[in-house]
Amino acid sequence: MANYYQELITRIAEHISREEYQEASELIEEELKLPYVPMDTYDRLISFRDQIKGYLSKEPSARFLSEKEVFEGLCRGGENAYQAISFLKKINIREYLDIIQEYLLSDQTDRMIISVLFDLCRQQEVGRELQYCDNGCWHSVRPSLLEDVTDNETFARTLGLLQERFENRNPSFMQLCFGMLGEYAYLRYPQPLDKDSEKLTDQIVRYVCRLNGDEEGWKEYVSEYGIDEKAIPELF
Repeated sequence: MANYYQELITRIAEHISREEYQEASELIEEELKLPYVPMDTYDRLISFRDQIKGYLSKEPSARFLSEKEVFEGLCRGGENAYQAISFLKKINIREYLDIIQEYLLSDQTDRMIISVLFDLCRQQEVGRELQYCDNGCWHSVRPSLLEDVTDNETFARTLGLLQERFENRNPSFMQLCFGMLGEYAYLRYPQPLDKDSEKLTDQIVRYVCRLNGDEEGWKEYVSEYGIDEKAIPELF
């Protein structure tokens, strides 16, 4: 995940260089829908959006995908999964629930794709229960009863703690932590966050410090807030 945003920017730039403006636009808009995006990445995405907006009307609409093509795309992951998900966003997803359920029960699932599929079903208020496995535990979820990934008390409290502790002294670090909180919450979806917000805040701060190679920053945080490092489990 350390290179997630670098890889995203590279993929978008490659699509633009090949004049694949619709593909670039879909990557941009999908990322901008996430709860939080680091400020430097956000600015770059907006720049890309402005760069290609004049070309989009010339692009043909996405072609129809069969159930088999959707299933195979999800299983293959990467760009194939993205194309399948982009297609599902534009149609009545209820017509593909059987194949979505088949994917959720398969041995080829990706945890982020599971989250995205449940979020899509939530947006279309799907009332059918769908089953999936997460870390060996089986869950049955009715998407129409789900809340948005950020509509959670733990999420809101953690967000507030990060803002309280870093908004004035290190706003760029705060934005990185916001992005990591959103990514962590999305990777658990459709299950809500159930951790103590104080502990989750500490986990996120440590994780982002490690990504940046900022051991001194972490030590200062531990000292300032009296953190017991041994009591903090790994975020991922």
